Amino acid sequence: SGTTKFLQALKEKGESSQSGEISQIGQFGVGFYSAFLVADRIEVASKSPKSDQQFVWTSTNGASEFQLFQDPRGNTLKRGTEITLTLKEDCLE
Repeated sequence: SGTTKFLQALKEKGESSQSGEISQIGQFGVGFYSAFLVADRIEVASKSPKSDQQFVWTSTNGASEFQLFQDPRGNTLKRGTEITLTLKEDCLE
């Protein structure tokens, strides 16, 4: 994964995991999950150019679990990621 490659590059450069660069991973997680401030549900479809399959990750606000499955729509993306937020009713404006 990209995270694995990033951590390996840090090791090769001799930087510790306490460096400022490593905190970027945590900042992404905080930023991503902050989407639940306005969304009841988040769906992430992703397709690697190295894979024949496209996958979906989905989670519901307040749930302690998530689902990961092959996208039933097929390969709608050549590559990349599509993020869909289902907004909370009080956040529609």
